[in-house]
Amino acid sequence: TPPQPVPSANLLPNPSFEEGWYNQNGIPELQLPNGWIFEYDEGPNPFDSAPWSAFVRPETRVLPDFQLPPQDRATFIWDGQYTIKMFKGNGAISFRLMTDVALQPGTYLFEINVFPDLVSEWRNGQKIWAPDPYSGEIRFIIGSGGSDWILPAFGQKNTLTHTFTISEPQTIRIGVAIRGRYALANNGWFMDDWGLFRIGD
Repeated sequence: TPPQPVPSANLLPNPSFEEGWYNQNGIPELQLPNGWIFEYDEGPNPFDSAPWSAFVRPETRVLPDFQLPPQDRATFIWDGQYTIKMFKGNGAISFRLMTDVALQPGTYLFEINVFPDLVSEWRNGQKIWAPDPYSGEIRFIIGSGGSDWILPAFGQKNTLTHTFTISEPQTIRIGVAIRGRYALANNGWFMDDWGLFRIGD
């Protein structure tokens, strides 16, 4: 049998979000990891026409471990000392987190880790996870393409992967799109420890 290809080094900039942050457009509520860009939708929600379900701007934070309760650090930080939290309380959200990477022809594996913190209510101090699986959706963005929408498991870490091949050298925009179509009590997403690896010619 042919030997398995050895994955390359991680090709993403700031892949675990440890290398600093900036405020996009100077907005304090939009704290983004260096090397990454953020887009979001505001206005009509095609999935729910109720006025309280319009898409609103999420808040984004690059959180150090000391800003999380000690019992939550291992839940939300999977590499290093920082994690990203993108969230909105009582608002529907639709956003994209992306970066531009210069790649040579080949086959690549894009791996992300996310924790959908999607809470419909708190009961006796406990989180009640959103019951509708369409409350949180995610898809990979690879240039003008990517994956279909994926329904992750709520209230736990999800490791998701997408493989793609390019035939020409190019700088390509990659990332994820996330959609929370309902105005949940908490529409939250934690993200950490991402990777892009060349796995073949």
